[in-house]
Amino acid sequence: MPIQDPTDGGVADLSSSFLHLHGPVGLFLFGGNTYPESKEENAVCQTAVCYETAKDILQSLNTSVDPCEDFYRFSCEGWINRNPVAPTESYYDQFDIVNAKLSLQIKGILEEGPLPSEPTPVTKAKKFYAACMDTGTVQSEGLHILNGILEELGGWPIIMSQWTPENFNLTRVMGIMIRKYAIPSLFRTYVHMDYKNSSRYIIVLDQILLSLPRSLLTEPKTYSQFIEAYRQFIAQTAILIAKSRNETIPSESLFNDTRDIVEFEAHLAQLSSPNEKRRDPYRLYNIFTLEELGQWTYNWTESSTGMVNWMNFLREVFRDVKDVELSYNEPIIVKEVDYIFSLLRLLHKTPVRVIANYLHWRTVQYFSRDINKEMSALSFEFDKILHGAKEDPERWLHCTQTTSGSLNFAVGYKYIGRFFDKASRKRAMEMVQSIRGSFIAQVQAIDWMDDWTRREAVEKAESILELIGYPDSYTNETALEEYYKGVTVTNVHMANLVTIRGIIIHRSLSRLRMATDRNEWAMGPDVVNAYYSPQTNAVVFPAGILQAPFFSIGRPEALNYGSMGVVIGHEMTHGFDDVGRQYDRVGNLAQWWTEPTVDTYLKKAECFVEQYEQFKFPELDELHENTTINGRNTEGENIADNGGLRQAFNAYQEYVKQNGPEELLPGLEKFSSEQLFFLGFSTVWCQSINKKALLHQVLTDSHSPHKIRVQATLSNSEEFARVWNCPLKSSMNPIKKCSIW
Repeated sequence: MPIQDPTDGGVADLSSSFLHLHGPVGLFLFGGNTYPESKEENAVCQTAVCYETAKDILQSLNTSVDPCEDFYRFSCEGWINRNPVAPTESYYDQFDIVNAKLSLQIKGILEEGPLPSEPTPVTKAKKFYAACMDTGTVQSEGLHILNGILEELGGWPIIMSQWTPENFNLTRVMGIMIRKYAIPSLFRTYVHMDYKNSSRYIIVLDQILLSLPRSLLTEPKTYSQFIEAYRQFIAQTAILIAKSRNETIPSESLFNDTRDIVEFEAHLAQLSSPNEKRRDPYRLYNIFTLEELGQWTYNWTESSTGMVNWMNFLREVFRDVKDVELSYNEPIIVKEVDYIFSLLRLLHKTPVRVIANYLHWRTVQYFSRDINKEMSALSFEFDKILHGAKEDPERWLHCTQTTSGSLNFAVGYKYIGRFFDKASRKRAMEMVQSIRGSFIAQVQAIDWMDDWTRREAVEKAESILELIGYPDSYTNETALEEYYKGVTVTNVHMANLVTIRGIIIHRSLSRLRMATDRNEWAMGPDVVNAYYSPQTNAVVFPAGILQAPFFSIGRPEALNYGSMGVVIGHEMTHGFDDVGRQYDRVGNLAQWWTEPTVDTYLKKAECFVEQYEQFKFPELDELHENTTINGRNTEGENIADNGGLRQAFNAYQEYVKQNGPEELLPGLEKFSSEQLFFLGFSTVWCQSINKKALLHQVLTDSHSPHKIRVQATLSNSEEFARVWNCPLKSSMNPIKKCSIW
């Protein structure tokens, strides 16, 4: 779990040309298709690591497929056939394989019992996990604690025979939801670096984080089965909680209340901006003082029964934070001005009962997997319909994930000490420097930038901070003890969860008057992921991703550069994608580009938008006809994929120049090192996925589906077409290619 406000939206996880083919190349027959034969007379690697790696690649391939027509099928179909989606999952990929391994390792750590030599936070993490696994206590205490929370918020009308709107204070309820439980209400409230002044933190208001994908709520006729399943989820949950209170909900009242909750959230979805409209950081930077915000909304709030008093709301949010006294001069960033304005109009005409029902439902839903087995089962039943999973994962997996998310650095400290190879950290640092050099060389070589912008881009690339493996403070046990000072863990899981959520949000809110820290990690080290932060101009690669199949010491560097190297290049390129490019080298939203260069960049970026929107998914027609990728929503990730591939390939070529040819893989001697690079890239994106999960990904994810990340990125690569000898106009070597970095 990020050590930042959990209600925050998170950190941010090529020009058209003709390909001039080189002269004739040797071919060999393999699986019924012809491929360019490797001219390398390199030795073959004989280590156990190489044999294991070669075995994995061979099992991943389908050599009956022409790689120049469908490289994803060629490189992944064998893997997909061998790895169908498990009943407990809606998709399965290489990230899941690594996550499964990591989860078992963490399970072993958490179940071994306290050790006298370990830091106190690690012992607390083990106790947290044990409480989560104590299903008897979870069963007896969970609903009792949840009911106490609901009472604190004024009572959930739907489950109460006696409820009066006069007892409901919207401002107070929303403040408590953030301050004590880190649950966003009708809008998100968090502390973040000031987007135009990265030396300070500031309060941010943003639109709601919806329970369902926005498009499901805004197209209820198209997705009626999902909408009705959501209403049923709310209804069955309400019945369960009412029963624990010896209350009975009349069927007509239950239907009306649950219908109103869903319709109210659908209204909120309509008011909110879709993701593709949120890619302009200048549009989202609207700064007010608290006094100006109050004056601006006064006409809508004074007479409304759903009134929001901004000063009272924020004072409730920051009540427990020392050294934060709010005045009417307090600056606040309002990301979505139209949403806040329209929300207040909606509250003005919405019955208080509906608003109260909705806010209590959001609270219940946030804790639904941790209350008791019946509540967890209801949550899973809805997840089955939404994502297509068939079986609920075992309890221990939920508890390892919850423990790691709640006490991430305590769990990560133990994980690093026991399982992480420190040599991987050193080698990853070297790769970052190599790929940074490749990116800078690319910037210096491109002809569409003027000299001023080029110099600024090089300076920004040189200034990117790399955080690799784990925080340096991990070598200091005292720092870990201090970080978790005051954290108490009991034998009651729900109580622990509430306590830790409160501590995390308190820590985040306390940053408001503190100096900013570029070295802050937004995730623990035991995570299979990576990200770029535009405000700190930093790339972060946790220890969890620095392992096979993404990275492994002892196998050919072609595979490391093709997989982990592309990940590194991807994150660096985010600093220069459609959003990241608008932040300068110290993380401030600033215009450091000349206008002519911006115009050229935007034209090149539009090529990606148009290209990716051509990809259709006919297999989803039964769920939604003519489903296509949202090229605008995925624009930044697509630019990063394409740039990351090029930078990593160029860096690998430089590696070979400096270190000489690499050994080939046993059983794969016909594949050159450069071909192995592209196999290393493609095979880490092999994925099995069901239709509902694919639809959910296409509708909501800023990343393109895995198959498209391979197909589109490689089809834009002249280097790929050369290495695999793909004829011009073949599927993987189209005439028109998109390129920026």
